[in-house]
Parts: sequence; C-alpha cells; structure tokens
Amino acid sequence: MIGMNMGMMKRKACVAFLLFSQFLLLPVLAQHYVGTPGLIHAPSAEMDTAGVVRLGGQYIPVEMMPETFLFEGEKYASYTNYVSITPFRWVEVGYGYTLMKFHRNKVKIAPVGFYSKDRYFSLRIQPLREGRYWPSVVVGGNDVWGSGDDGQSGSNYYRNFYIAATKHLDLGGHLIGGHVAYRRWKLDCNKKWDGVTAGITYQPSFYQPLRAVCEWDGNEVNVGIDCRLFKYVMFQAALFDCRYFTGGLSLYIPLLK
Repeated sequence: MIGMNMGMMKRKACVAFLLFSQFLLLPVLAQHYVGTPGLIHAPSAEMDTAGVVRLGGQYIPVEMMPETFLFEGEKYASYTNYVSITPFRWVEVGYGYTLMKFHRNKVKIAPVGFYSKDRYFSLRIQPLREGRYWPSVVVGGNDVWGSGDDGQSGSNYYRNFYIAATKHLDLGGHLIGGHVAYRRWKLDCNKKWDGVTAGITYQPSFYQPLRAVCEWDGNEVNVGIDCRLFKYVMFQAALFDCRYFTGGLSLYIPLLK
C-alpha cells in the first residue's frame, strides 16, 4: 500500500513538474529601460508578439542618466516607469517617464524629492521580419515627438533614433543572438552614445526564459541577464559599464491569449 502511494506521489510530482516547466518555458525578450524590447542600453530588432502590453519600471544609475539630467548642477540616479503595447506584429508604441529631482513646489527651503517627470514616447516599426537567411530590421526611436529645442521645456533628454538588425542562431537548442544598430542622439551632451552599437545574447537550451546579454552601447560595455517568469512577470538585472547596477520589473500581458 505504501509502495503504491509512493508511486502515485512520484507520478503526480512528475506531472506537476512538467506542467510547471511548460508554464515557465516561454519566449523572452530583454526588458528595455524605456519599456520596449532591446538589450540593456542599446536597441535591437526584436519585437513583442501582437497584443502584448508591458507595464513596469527600472532603476537607472547616475552613470546611465542623460548628461543634462541635473539637480543643482549634479547628476543623480532615478527611476523610469512605462507602458507599451504592440498593436500589430510590426509596430510597437510606448509611453514612459523618468522621475526628476526637485525641491517640492520648486521652493528652495522645501524638501527634496522626485516631484516632477520627464515624459516621452517611443516608436518601433519592423519592416523586415527575421527569416532563415536574413535578420529582422527595426527602425525606431525614443522621445520621438514633443517639444523642440525652442519649446516650453526643450528637454529631449532621451531623444534618439536608430536602425537595428538582429539574427538568431540555434546551436543544439542553445539560442545565440547577434544584434547591431546605428543610433543618433538629439542632444550634444549625449553624443558619446552616438554611432554603432552591438550585442550578443545567449539563451541556454535547458532554460530558455533566461537570457544573458553583453553589449556595446557606443561608449560602455554592459552585461546583464533578463528572464520571464510565471508567464506574466519579467525582470532584468545588469551592470552598466560592468560596474553600476541597473534593473527592474515589469508585467508582460498578452491581451490576445
């Protein structure tokens, strides 16, 4: 009797493990710090599937902040929050903001905190989907519209435009991704990130929701991991310039499933 119970328990455990594994083993894309697919601080040509919504936030270290993001003449670490949607397979739209440090009500004697936001829109269009012999191609940008240099705010802290290409290679179930892009930033103070960016991603065959990332963002080498858990949760943890932590969490919501 005991042997039969033990055998039944083992079978149930195996079934539960298989179901749990299927629940976890889902495709993953990196959580970009502005809320759209990408690497860590560099773009890629990967896209979410149609109907996916992302809602989340990320910690941004001082070293990763735009050079003109200042409080009393000094840069500071901050946080981004965002929501993005892929209404069709070939287009993604995102809205996000970075918290800005001020004296409350801009009164010098008032407490200091994140009392303002820099808001921006992101747009990505994929004219070419990845095939067996060719890469996917995405044209996109962050902070793609808003006030100009002579506008009321004239911020454009995150305004940049890029074209990116991505190609994956399956090596016995291990998925290797190659990513290259050319990016131009609006503000002169961010020009250190202008030009060619490149990266490599690796997803192991034994656990493909986990992805390791190494990238060149035009000025620094950054490394990190990202993962999609329990179908609806994504996280990223990375080291900017291989030294400074950045990371965040998001909800990954497939509306069409």
